[in-house]
Amino acid sequence: MFWVGEDNFVYYPFYKEPLVYKLPAYLRDKLNTNAIRPGAIYTDGGSIPKAVQGWAGLSPWGYGPAYIVHDWLFIAHHCIVTEREDRLDGRDKQELETVRNVDFQISADILAGVIQALANENKVPKRNLAPKAIYGAVGSSVAKRLWDSSDPNRCRPVEQEELARIEAMLRRGIRVAEAPRPEARPPVLVFQQAF
Repeated sequence: MFWVGEDNFVYYPFYKEPLVYKLPAYLRDKLNTNAIRPGAIYTDGGSIPKAVQGWAGLSPWGYGPAYIVHDWLFIAHHCIVTEREDRLDGRDKQELETVRNVDFQISADILAGVIQALANENKVPKRNLAPKAIYGAVGSSVAKRLWDSSDPNRCRPVEQEELARIEAMLRRGIRVAEAPRPEARPPVLVFQQAF
């Protein structure tokens, strides 16, 4: 993840081990693929209303991998329906084909599946309210109108200049520093991104 502005990040999948969601059997058969690897996208995490972000499980990054997968499905869908697939980075073309048959309901089911996988792997606490609320929101009529939109601006892959900036930063190396906190046991590593 790379910060590019207020509440705006780039998910960059071309570095070491990208995020991959292994699909459950019923979706593998339906989509004719075993897994989804999100492409390079701009993301704000989960689009959680600020009024409820303080509730357990409802932060914009509480289920970060699920939100990244869902954002990818949303952006890929809009690039497909607006015939702007050529705007995606060439490295994401195969991943675009992988999600070509994802429909609105499947996109909501995949988000719920990633949340469940995170809970099953003890990456997040098992909760009832937050996952149900999130699933309800991404399956709502409002979300469906956004999914069905033919606005070409909804196909918003990461610009090539932004990818080049990230790749230059990675070539230079990610700088790491020890955080000077007396209560912390060394070494404490902190990512520093120049901007």
